[in-house]
Amino acid sequence: MDQVNSRKLTMMIAYGELIHLLREKALLRSDGNYYDDDFDTWVTPSSFETILKLEPDLWNNFGWSIRVIFRCSEGTEEERHKTNITIFAQILPVCGHQYKAVMEKAVAKYPAIEMYVLQSIGHEQEGILHENWLGELFPEGWLLPAKPFPFDMPGFNKTLNLQIPAQPEKLLDCMYGNWHVYSKEHHDRGTNCTSSIAKS
Repeated sequence: MDQVNSRKLTMMIAYGELIHLLREKALLRSDGNYYDDDFDTWVTPSSFETILKLEPDLWNNFGWSIRVIFRCSEGTEEERHKTNITIFAQILPVCGHQYKAVMEKAVAKYPAIEMYVLQSIGHEQEGILHENWLGELFPEGWLLPAKPFPFDMPGFNKTLNLQIPAQPEKLLDCMYGNWHVYSKEHHDRGTNCTSSIAKS
């Protein structure tokens, strides 16, 4: 995150990890295990592109790589190049990584950092962000600009300078309802939070 923040990039904690940060004030259980098998983040396209360029450093220093999934269009190579959309990526350790040749999340020994790309699609009154993997729609003002979230995590000798959305409670209320109470259920794919714009 230091590299992300120093470059003024957007990489916000999202989904389940956002719940754990705000509800449990933790990413690890009391027994030292992670709450989730991944760390969800939302990234803007420009931030995503810059983070991809950091892969050589991730590989050389930590043995981690980046796995990218595209939504590909048909047509000529030139047409495909113009319309292919990055929808999801994982930063994960290569050792212990279970290879998958299909468009699914890979599993590794340590939780992957997952990047869900947010695409601006515009709106008459306010910008709308479309999350390309799950198909979520959010009012831009609920996410951007991201807020700094300094976090002290057990086992780390320095503060993690994380980012969270501009209005995290509104997002979680829309996606999960009563997120203050633990549940094993995931929210429905394709949540549309834009109907709440007038109430924000």
